Amino acid sequence: MTTAHSEREATFEGTGLFDPQDLRRLAAVDRVREEPPEELDAIYYDTSDLRLLTHGVTLRRRSGGHDAGWHVKLPTDTSARLEVHAPLKARKAGAVPGELLDRTAAYARGRPLVPVAHLRTHRRRHVLLDEHERRLAEVAQDEVAAQTLDPRAKDRAGGEGGTRITQWAEIEVELIDGTPALLAAVTRRLDATGWHPATVSRKLDRALADELAAVGAAGPEPAARRMTAGSMGEAVMDRLGTQVSALLRADAGTRTDAPDALHRMRSAARRLRNILRAGQRVLDRSRTDPVSRELHWLTGVLADARDHEVLARRLPAQASRLRREDPDPDVRAAAQGLARRLRKQEDARHTAAWRTAVETLGSARYFALLDDFDDLLADPPLRGKAREPAKKLLRKAAEADRRRLTRRLAAAEQAGEGPERERALHQVRKASRRARHTAETALPYGGKRARTLRKRTKQLQQVLGDHQDAAVARRALASLADEAHQAGADTFGYGLLHALQAANMADAARRLPTCAH
Repeated sequence: MTTAHSEREATFEGTGLFDPQDLRRLAAVDRVREEPPEELDAIYYDTSDLRLLTHGVTLRRRSGGHDAGWHVKLPTDTSARLEVHAPLKARKAGAVPGELLDRTAAYARGRPLVPVAHLRTHRRRHVLLDEHERRLAEVAQDEVAAQTLDPRAKDRAGGEGGTRITQWAEIEVELIDGTPALLAAVTRRLDATGWHPATVSRKLDRALADELAAVGAAGPEPAARRMTAGSMGEAVMDRLGTQVSALLRADAGTRTDAPDALHRMRSAARRLRNILRAGQRVLDRSRTDPVSRELHWLTGVLADARDHEVLARRLPAQASRLRREDPDPDVRAAAQGLARRLRKQEDARHTAAWRTAVETLGSARYFALLDDFDDLLADPPLRGKAREPAKKLLRKAAEADRRRLTRRLAAAEQAGEGPERERALHQVRKASRRARHTAETALPYGGKRARTLRKRTKQLQQVLGDHQDAAVARRALASLADEAHQAGADTFGYGLLHALQAANMADAARRLPTCAH
């Protein structure tokens, strides 16, 4: 069984004398409890070119201590990291647990994971407790000996195939139930005794410093940092890097079917595509158009699973409300058992579609797309206009997007009912999404105008999303009802839900003009 939690910690380096009992002086701390010392033995795994580490991911198998097992630490959209833990089991030595392979697949991209470092740590632990014996934080004083295992590594004398051993001391402070304010107070206390925030916070980065330097330090420098401040190039590349990171973070959750991960992954892919399309004036299209086409393919791959994820929540919830709230006893009778049957049907469909999507996420085509993003970030595909001020160009882009959206809304209002209106609303959805993504890129540069555009398009997307969810549900109900009929079930309730979707669509359509102005 695997477990996951958000890790909030800080690492300190220094040589001063530090007594953890001194932390009793902090306002939030009632006492400091010493725990038994630990001897930790960890083997770290990565690709031979350190793909995990250069993306901020660490994977290890650790014995000894209170949390022995397999651990993978993944970046999040905050300063905290997500740590996923799997127990040690009797399996082939070095066999990484399946879920942890899933969590790292977008970084390894089909390359084998091999031992790259062996770390032994003598750890002294102290826990900070409040007056209610709540565990606020743990302070670990570590003495570390690290040995590189990369067979390509050279020892310091230049010999081929040797290993390198380094030793150092550090202090780690990990919040448990404590607040960031407590961590700041501990930081100040440590600073007063000669311990300062470490320049390299992860043990593995320090152990493999030379190897990281050989593959380009700790990953490629964010492209936006190399751009002229305030330029369009900076704006586009900063946004591109942010959304690539969001895609990779959501990938791990999608492979394990974590709640909302598939939605976040599809949204990141759409944002990336719109960034490339909206930035056509400053980007080399010979490099970005092929990537944009592959993103279109990826969003399509994820669409079916996402639709059934939504339906698995929407339809049973609506059926339950009919059973509880409808004043007509015949309707309540028809809805009896309907929610359970719909949940079973849609769970099965979602599982099948999700498995198809995950299989595609293991394909060479998908991994090639991720490699393409690494290439774009390492060597930005910028044209001359990328040096122009972002504020000026983004204002023009946002205004063009706003006009496009207004035209498409007007066309949708004039469209006839049925397929013509559905096609028109699909064009409105695309225009609204593009305008919102442009506004998000413009936020650091566009001030109030960008915030206003983002707010309005977000509201409009909510209404359009309500309409789309109802339209997808209405189409799905026909096949769901046919499946239930073949199984001998009464399908009157399906007809009731079909009519409800039509009413939901009409309600959303009536709300459109309000959001458009």
